[in-house]
Amino acid sequence: MVDATEIPQPPGWPLIGNALDVSEQGFIARMADQYGPIFKVKLGVGKPYRIHICSAELLDELCDEKRFIKSPQDGGLSEVRNLTGDGLFTAMHGEENWALAHRILMPVLGPMSIGSMFEDMHEVACQLVLKWARVGQHAKIAATEDFTRLTLDTLALCTMDTRFNSFYAEMPHPFVAAMTSFLKESGSRSIRPSFVTDYVYRKRTQQYHEDIELMRDVADQVLQKRRTLPTRKKDLVDAMIYEKDPVSGKTLPESNIINNMITFLIAGHETTSGPLSFLLYLLVKNPGAMKTARDEVLAVLGEGPMTADMTSRLPYVSAVIRETLRLHPTAPAFQVLPKSSSPEDYPILIGQKKYAIHQGDALIATLSRVHRDPVVFGSDADEFRPERMLDEQFNQLPKNSWKSTIVVALLLQNFEFELYDPDYKLAIRKTLTVKPKDFFVRAALREGLNPVILQRRLTGGQPPETRSISRPIGQPQNSNYPSQGDLKDLLICYGSNTGTCPTLAHSLAREALSHGFRSKTITMNESMDQIVQHIPVVIITASYEGCPPDNAGGFVKWLECLTESPFSGHRHAVFGCGNRDWVDTFQRIPTLVDSTFIRCGSTPLVPRGLSDAANNNIFNDFDEWSDILLWPALARQYSTEPQIADKGSEEFQVVQTSRIRELLQDAQQAIVEEARTLTMPSEPQKRHTRTKLPQRMAYAAGDHLAILPVNHDTRVREVMTRFGLAIDSTILSSDGSEKNVYTFLRDYLELNQLATDKNIRAIQQSIPEKPRREAFEQMLAELNGKAYMSALAILQKFPTATLSFQEYLNMLPPIRPRLYSISSSPLAGANTCTLTYSVLNETDVPLDGTQSAYLGTASNYLASLRTGDRLWVALRRSNQAFHLPENQAEMPIVMVCAGSGIAPFLGFIEERAIRMEQGAALARAMIFIGCRHPERDALYARELQMWAMKGAVELRYAFSRAADRSEGCKYVQDRLWKDRASLLPLVKGLGKVFVCGNTRLVDGVSEVVARVYAEEKESSVEEAQLWLRTIRNQAFVVEVFD
Repeated sequence: MVDATEIPQPPGWPLIGNALDVSEQGFIARMADQYGPIFKVKLGVGKPYRIHICSAELLDELCDEKRFIKSPQDGGLSEVRNLTGDGLFTAMHGEENWALAHRILMPVLGPMSIGSMFEDMHEVACQLVLKWARVGQHAKIAATEDFTRLTLDTLALCTMDTRFNSFYAEMPHPFVAAMTSFLKESGSRSIRPSFVTDYVYRKRTQQYHEDIELMRDVADQVLQKRRTLPTRKKDLVDAMIYEKDPVSGKTLPESNIINNMITFLIAGHETTSGPLSFLLYLLVKNPGAMKTARDEVLAVLGEGPMTADMTSRLPYVSAVIRETLRLHPTAPAFQVLPKSSSPEDYPILIGQKKYAIHQGDALIATLSRVHRDPVVFGSDADEFRPERMLDEQFNQLPKNSWKSTIVVALLLQNFEFELYDPDYKLAIRKTLTVKPKDFFVRAALREGLNPVILQRRLTGGQPPETRSISRPIGQPQNSNYPSQGDLKDLLICYGSNTGTCPTLAHSLAREALSHGFRSKTITMNESMDQIVQHIPVVIITASYEGCPPDNAGGFVKWLECLTESPFSGHRHAVFGCGNRDWVDTFQRIPTLVDSTFIRCGSTPLVPRGLSDAANNNIFNDFDEWSDILLWPALARQYSTEPQIADKGSEEFQVVQTSRIRELLQDAQQAIVEEARTLTMPSEPQKRHTRTKLPQRMAYAAGDHLAILPVNHDTRVREVMTRFGLAIDSTILSSDGSEKNVYTFLRDYLELNQLATDKNIRAIQQSIPEKPRREAFEQMLAELNGKAYMSALAILQKFPTATLSFQEYLNMLPPIRPRLYSISSSPLAGANTCTLTYSVLNETDVPLDGTQSAYLGTASNYLASLRTGDRLWVALRRSNQAFHLPENQAEMPIVMVCAGSGIAPFLGFIEERAIRMEQGAALARAMIFIGCRHPERDALYARELQMWAMKGAVELRYAFSRAADRSEGCKYVQDRLWKDRASLLPLVKGLGKVFVCGNTRLVDGVSEVVARVYAEEKESSVEEAQLWLRTIRNQAFVVEVFD
């Protein structure tokens, strides 16, 4: 009689035991937490006990080959054996072919042979990298699926000299589909009672055997092709065909070759694609580790191609791979049996002779729990900490992680990553192995890269001329400035999805030399390894619904993970842009950045600056902050003196660079397919443009298209006339080459930029005649000190001003991309999108009674395009909430707009109409449209009426010039109040309201919604406004444009 502790077991069901329980996600983890290092389950009548081992101490005993042997005869591997037979992973203990294959293949799997596979591994990894580069930074990338393509193609090429070319096909190779189906069913069969499989799941059983037949056919085809080749290639298949066992002299039988070919594809594929997916998830969630890994990669690879010798010089990347495998072992368990078959030897005791193992019991080494054993890995065993894998005992990385190292290095060298859904919680998809479920990312090429440059980098070609950031466009180069050796360094970082913050950053950089500083201007994401103690840093950033800009997301995540005082002794300054309409998130990111720097030991040079875009005074606010606070503080701290430039000099430097790389890095070319005017000639012009998008630029209804415009020819010629420049005048660049002035003004600078107060003072001071200066002052006073005009317009009204061309250029920021709401649905054509926009053609505020036409830069550029013309575009995601609800069948929506604000809603309605044609039942949708007159500027009236007849939307108009034809409602908020019953689902928490228009419209609609709530709930106005704030950007979503 053996005195042993009973192994705990959760309660089960009659006949099936714990079969239903083990299929639940997280069951093993819950049982381990409840029962400790060992427990057992029963999977039904006739099935042996499965004893789960969850501690490193017990695992050590199971790994004693004198007492235990591997056992694929039960569990998932027993089902896989139906496919791979006596292959290396599923052979029974003592089977001859296992020993033959082991001895024959060992030389092929040695370090030298693995090293010879680098070129093939690198080639397939480059296919993945280029695919992600070309789909664009906003694409929804199914990372796990692409890693599956990567690993299958790599294994097929390296082990069999066969190309599946998965990255060049929309659908995965049939082998992959069969393998995925087979592995899922194998896992299910292993936990189902056999009678359930035989009688309940007959169709699945049929598919299971069809999958086996397909995979064996594919392997056989590869094998027969290799046998017919006139020359040999030293790989695994070659060794299995031709090499002999050094002990017995035998070769492998054909059936075993096929078994092992499939084994390598399944095992290698499953044990690499899963860990790569988990690794990417863990790095995105741990920006500190991401930064450390990237710093190591950049230190080794730089900006050049990767070579084989570099894989051994990436210890931290190796540690990341190991730590990922620890937390998420791709094969979460393996099974052993006691070696003895003699009944007299049972029960066998383990755990210091504490637990009894009976004959027939299967022992499961549950690696997913063993790897988190706090006895071995400490109290933080559940945390991702690659540093724990840098110890001496882990120095020998397993040979099969070469492929992972190559892929990780190339991805970190070239991309910034973020989760496609910021709220994604890791979910597990389990077959026989585990992978993340529904794991999607965005991959943005790092600053300065585009697909063409990247391709040259990957292949070792000469990259095109790189971007210079040492001096902004138009910055003076003058002997009166201090020499480079006398300058102090200044780091300027910006974060922006539009163009305002980069403009402010370049403006600050332009003034740096005159204050004794050598500036460097980069994005926040680029700056993480640039922040050092002796260099002051100025950060200029915005918030977008409380989230960081796209080119600052990694920086903010990094900041949030910082502990202790890494910035001790640093100096910093922060300027924040935002819009107070977003009450709850106004200035959130600038505030977070400033407070985190202070918390981590940095000293602010000046109080945080801020500007509210709703006041339309950002540039003046920034000038005031920098001139009155920042530059004096920098001068005091770093003992610099202001430098006075020689205003008579006309020398300046133009940075020779690619316009696209500098101004819209992820831009691609689109082609105009249709362009037409939507309004009558008597009305302000609104237009429709349909474009053919670049391949793989996938958008959703409600997203934006960024357009990189050029200045209107009229405006460019006015500048050249004002400064007496001929049409063929050139600018001499720093490298001695010439650049045409006309092209430079048209393509690179914001000629319509409103003059700041500083600009206005400079122009006024350049007027030599005292009477004209006084007249200028008097007119400014009449306009309350504000002249909402461009510098050019003021110079045209005061032609005697002596402002030089150099000084004028220094007033102009680089031209900015403009965002336009996409007015179509991808369901109507994934490769095309439409834009609906107003063409801005107004008059400047007069200073002397005359009027000058104001031509909106981007809208007039778009209006000038004709069918067949090309333009530079990039996709920009809108606010996550500004999309159709997922539960469209249940959630009614209301859309409110005026003029071209209808654009995103056209995409919504078109998508609803298509879904209804496909048979979908959708909840009610209403749109309230404000315009002037039903015959003159009711945009897309015919299309909207057609969609309304199909039930996709209900139309409510407000005609400001024909109110009698819109039930007496002049403005859209009047019509909304009249039909306020449409807002009741929102008030009751059951609906969603979208608003797109200017600030005046948004304020008016907000007031109506609050009044409806107060009326329905019998509450005060204050309570209604508080409620509205709580649902802003959730159930009440707005897009503001002015």
